[in-house]
Amino acid sequence: MTDPTGDVPAPSASNPTGSPCLHLRSKGMYVYTDGSHDDSQDDCAQYWCLRTSKDVGPDHGFVNRDDCRDAGRPCYEPY
Repeated sequence: MTDPTGDVPAPSASNPTGSPCLHLRSKGMYVYTDGSHDDSQDDCAQYWCLRTSKDVGPDHGFVNRDDCRDAGRPCYEPY
């Protein structure tokens, strides 16, 4: 679902800020799947930030799928 301008996904109940940070990465991004598996409940992926190349962002907070959707973080950039 996108906002009326089509730029950023609109917020939803499961994702209140909309999209993940532009700089969030995980190995799962490079694995082809048919998309039928919902991994939202069993996420054991390792995440890193492209800006720091570490598991912490420029704000010294840990990076993961939930925290890096927070527009309150100073380093957050929507996708």
